[in-house]
Amino acid sequence: MREPDSSYVRRKACRATETPWLCISDDVILTHHTFDMGHFFNEPRYETEREVSLLTGQLSVEAASRYRRKIVNARDLELAAVRCTTAGKLRSGGFAVVHTPGRILAECDAAGQHVSVIWPAEDPLNVQKIPWPPTVTKSFVECFNGYIEDGR
Repeated sequence: MREPDSSYVRRKACRATETPWLCISDDVILTHHTFDMGHFFNEPRYETEREVSLLTGQLSVEAASRYRRKIVNARDLELAAVRCTTAGKLRSGGFAVVHTPGRILAECDAAGQHVSVIWPAEDPLNVQKIPWPPTVTKSFVECFNGYIEDGR
């Protein structure tokens, strides 16, 4: 199976600073969203990505769902959940938090901005190792405080 494109992070990285892996402050809350009844992707999916996507801010299930999909119905919200951490916790866990703004561009620390969580933290624009070893996946999960809100 072919690896996903390693240039994605470099191409999508924030252009506001020369260090898009540092333009999100350590104290910024990050939201991890799922549409799958609390089952979160705890590492990149080998076939499609080299990072795990999070959003800046402590977003509600509805706000995070609407970021990810244009049309969100009641069933989507029932199955969705979010959990939160901070950029600093992830960095302490050995990850890089790279601002990859996506379709909504605002100030670097503004709520609702896309970020890419990458391992290892060194040279994240050019090196994203996948799959993550089990110890790295465990470290990622331990950065979260559990579920903040679900759609039920």
